[in-house]
Amino acid sequence: MRVLVLYVDRDGDLKTQNFTTPVVGRDDVLRLGIKYILNNPDDSDANAIFAAVKIYDKLVGEYGAENVNVAVVSGSPDPATADVTVVKELEQVLSYFDADAIYFVSDGPSDEAAIPAIQLKRPVISVSRVVVKQARGVEETVTLFRYYFNKAVREPEYRRYTVGVPALFLFIVLLGATFSIEAVRYFLNLVFLFIAFFLMAYGFGVYDFLKNTLRKFEVTFIITMLSLFVIVIHIISIALNTILMPEYLVTIAAVMPYASYITEAYVKNKSVKYGGILAGAVTFAFFYLLYPKLLSPQRDFIEVFFAFAQFLTVVLMSTILVYVVRAMRRRVVQS
Repeated sequence: MRVLVLYVDRDGDLKTQNFTTPVVGRDDVLRLGIKYILNNPDDSDANAIFAAVKIYDKLVGEYGAENVNVAVVSGSPDPATADVTVVKELEQVLSYFDADAIYFVSDGPSDEAAIPAIQLKRPVISVSRVVVKQARGVEETVTLFRYYFNKAVREPEYRRYTVGVPALFLFIVLLGATFSIEAVRYFLNLVFLFIAFFLMAYGFGVYDFLKNTLRKFEVTFIITMLSLFVIVIHIISIALNTILMPEYLVTIAAVMPYASYITEAYVKNKSVKYGGILAGAVTFAFFYLLYPKLLSPQRDFIEVFFAFAQFLTVVLMSTILVYVVRAMRRRVVQS
């Protein structure tokens, strides 16, 4: 396997310092890092470049110099064109060294935002984020804090989270306090409840599992997280004998991830996900036919049995229908 150790300067800091990219090869990359750090001794980009060279040296010892190379590519200060520029420079690097996979090196989340674009060309097998160690003196700490604070509130890609989101919540809180709107308080409780649910899913690995499973389907990932939130809250409300939402809303929430997955897959790849169609039909049948009977406080065995029979019938009919449609579509394509 041929591996390319790649440092990506997505926001184009190298170009603003009049450095030409892409740069390929250990010696040229090392020279770039030395020149850049002489001009910018407090910038983390140079440290990440040196880290890429270090990783290259380690991989050469394992796979041989003929199977490993190191390169630096740079994007653009404009977020709208940054990824396009990175991909164009990566194509130039790959024309010189045709790698099978990429070992991605970055100095922070802003550079790692280019990973989806890079994966269009080659798979990313590993990501190494370089964290620069700083002096612990009070003056250095204050200076560092001031630097990152200015960066957080001035640069557009950060200030929407550091300024925009908190200001939005503050606006809603003050709106509710001013007009005494009960709906505002309920909305805030719901938002913070979802944040807690999201952090819980992140902590227990559910977020990572869904992110890896749906890494090419961003919209479906978001809808799946929202649907899980609705279903979990509904189940908890039933356990507490408090109905917060109608059953049809839970059914819609359960089916929406499959509908989004099927739609997004067709829009992006022009492919029909028959497995998603079948899974969506089964999920709909369960929540629409069987789920209400199982949770009914006056459930009757005959009613549950009849609902279960209906559920199995829908599953069987859906399976047959999907199989027939898939077979017919294959015949049309082959002919």
